Amino acid sequence: MSLAALLDKRITLQVLGLEQDEAGQPGAEGWKNVVIEGDGKVWAGIRDLSGRELIAAGAEESVVQTIITIRHRAGIAATMRALHGAHIYNIEAVLGQDGRRLQLMCSKVLA
Repeated sequence: MSLAALLDKRITLQVLGLEQDEAGQPGAEGWKNVVIEGDGKVWAGIRDLSGRELIAAGAEESVVQTIITIRHRAGIAATMRALHGAHIYNIEAVLGQDGRRLQLMCSKVLA
């Protein structure tokens, strides 16, 4: 299957950074969109690998291990996250296979 056929979803990549107030002073930490293309989104393929349930502090949540495939680009790091619809994917590792694509190893937490 061609790379273009795999990339059937639009995701937003984000990086954690300091917000600025109206006076330009640093404020609270927050997620900011990484603008890579015109609308800030990139084409991606999303594939869930496995899931597990965690019970932490009496709250049940599920964690799904996911691979997101995107076209190769510089600057993508494991400190970032990806958004698709209402889902948030924390990037845990970035694998560059062949110079044409990147595979983002992610965890998606479902509350």
